[in-house]
Amino acid sequence: MTTILILEDEPFIALDIETILEERGHGDFVTFSTKTEADIWLKENTPPVAIVDPRLSDGVCTGVARHLVDRGIPFIVYSGETESVSELEPAFAQGELLMKPTAPEVLVDAVERALNCFEARRNSAS
Repeated sequence: MTTILILEDEPFIALDIETILEERGHGDFVTFSTKTEADIWLKENTPPVAIVDPRLSDGVCTGVARHLVDRGIPFIVYSGETESVSELEPAFAQGELLMKPTAPEVLVDAVERALNCFEARRNSAS
């Protein structure tokens, strides 16, 4: 599966991420604004990469972060918070941190690094 998971509760930021990914050829993604929706989706799906705002409208995405780490799914922590997200949940330290706002090419480079990491892990497991 090549669907990129996006967790973002600010509609304009989510749309911006989606547009950036589409313009760079990454058009297969799913976007959720709550950790509850993401938790449900992750029970049946394994994305190759996730872009995660750690604090969504229904709370901190601790379960999502733990799930991504446990499944070996690379992820990008896309946050506007100045506090350390790893203090919210230590699993966030396993993701690549990008502060909002970031340049589109920085976001795309991070996504492509994560996709390459996922592919390398998948190939080594084969």
